[in-house]
Amino acid sequence: MPATTALPHKCLGLIKLDTLFPRLPGDLGLASTWGPSVQEYVVKGALPALIVKQQQSFVHSAFAPAFGEAVDFLLQSGASAITTSCGFLVLWQQALQALSPVPLVTSSLCMLPELLASEERVGVLTIDANSLSSLHWAGAGVSPEQLKRLVLGGLPADSHFCHAILGNMPHMDAQQAQTEVVAAALKIQETEPSLKTLILECTNLPPYQQAIENATGLKVISLLDVPELFQAAT
Repeated sequence: MPATTALPHKCLGLIKLDTLFPRLPGDLGLASTWGPSVQEYVVKGALPALIVKQQQSFVHSAFAPAFGEAVDFLLQSGASAITTSCGFLVLWQQALQALSPVPLVTSSLCMLPELLASEERVGVLTIDANSLSSLHWAGAGVSPEQLKRLVLGGLPADSHFCHAILGNMPHMDAQQAQTEVVAAALKIQETEPSLKTLILECTNLPPYQQAIENATGLKVISLLDVPELFQAAT
C-alpha cells in the first residue's frame, strides 16, 4: 500500500510578538491559557513598543513578510483559527484575514461592532489609549458613529505595567500591575456609570480580569470570548 502522510491536528494558531516580559497565568500569549491544542509562532524583532506605536499599513510595513510567514506556518500546522498576542495588530485585521482561509481574529476590538449593536455604550481598557488611531478602529470594523459610543481608557504611560510590557522588561511586580489595572478600569466606570461591559484590548490584561470584575461589577471580556478561537484551542 502507498505510504500516507498524517494530516496535522487541528489547533489554534497563535502569532506572538518577540517578548521578554513575564506572562502571568491567564495571559493570552500563553498557549496554556487557551487550551491543549495551540501552535505558536514568534515574529522575531516584533517588539511590543514597535507594534503598539506604529501606524503603518500592512503593505508598507517591514514586518509584513514575517507576519505572512507566520500565517502560512500556522495554516500548515493545522490551524482552524488564528489569533495574536497583541490587540494593536487590529490595524492589520483585514490584510491578515485576506491571507487566511480560516477565521483570523487579531484583537478583542473586533468584537465591538456586535457588542455595540446591543449596548448603548461599551468600555475599552487598553495599554495605550493615545496610540489607538482611526486606522485601528477601522480595522476592527468600528464606524465613526459607533466610535462615539465607546468609553476608552488606558494605563498611564508612566505606570509599572506599561514600563514592563512596552519596555519588554524581564521582571514585573504582578501586585503593582494589578493595582494599576484595576484603578484604570475604575476610572472608565466613573466616566460612564451606566456601562455594563468592558473589553480588554491588551492580551496581557486577562490575568487581572477577576480583580477588575470584583472591583467594578462589570462584565469583562477578551479574545477568550471569541467562540471560534476557544473552540480551535480546545
